[in-house]
Amino acid sequence: MFNFLKRILNPSPRPITFFGRTDTGRVRKHNEDSFTSLRNRRLFVVADGMGGHNAGEVASRLAIESLLDYLHDERIKQMRGDDNEIRHTLLKAFNYANDTVMANAARDPAHSGMGCTLVACLLDGDTLHTCHVGDARCYIAQEGRLTQITTDHTSVAFVPRKAEPEAEEQQKARNVVTRAMGFPFPQDPEYHKNILGPGARILLCSDGLWNMVDFVRLEQILLNAASPEEASQTLVNAANEEGGRDNITALVIFA
Repeated sequence: MFNFLKRILNPSPRPITFFGRTDTGRVRKHNEDSFTSLRNRRLFVVADGMGGHNAGEVASRLAIESLLDYLHDERIKQMRGDDNEIRHTLLKAFNYANDTVMANAARDPAHSGMGCTLVACLLDGDTLHTCHVGDARCYIAQEGRLTQITTDHTSVAFVPRKAEPEAEEQQKARNVVTRAMGFPFPQDPEYHKNILGPGARILLCSDGLWNMVDFVRLEQILLNAASPEEASQTLVNAANEEGGRDNITALVIFA
């Protein structure tokens, strides 16, 4: 009866358009980012792989595949209209995906230490539900301004630079990811719920984008683009123009 009432009371899904683009960048030899967009589930995911050789690519792909296995069509239908159930299910899905990545790494020495950052969003009516670990980000552009929804799970570490002749070795700061798929979670994945206004624009991206393109430029591109395809391509181009030091993924939804 409860599920029947949810289906009767829930409004029709708001119209959406979306487009994703991923690029190796100008420095890396391989692209370890992955993303997926599922219109029927209104589910969107970006993963950024970490690990030697091809392990990062394996981790990002496996994390998304296992997340989608858990968040299958029927499970999403059953939880629609229930914010608490959506939050609970997203957290369980992330834990399921994390267990899958860790089990694979334990079985295959070539994948030992692999992992990925992961951000996923689910649209339910006018509500955006977001879950993530690491520094893959979600932004919302609406009412003429851009807002970062997610918090980066990173800490600052210092690594030595190569010593210059007749000079002491210096150090440089580097952000280190503190939560990622492929490693036991020190805390639950981070969850957010946001109400979308008319004409909202959503960006999911890897750090290869936001590390290269400053906030003001991100905002300008998202607010001015005529379509998600234009937005995602312009964002990737902007990151490459600034050096493209990492793999770049931009998944844009107009809702």
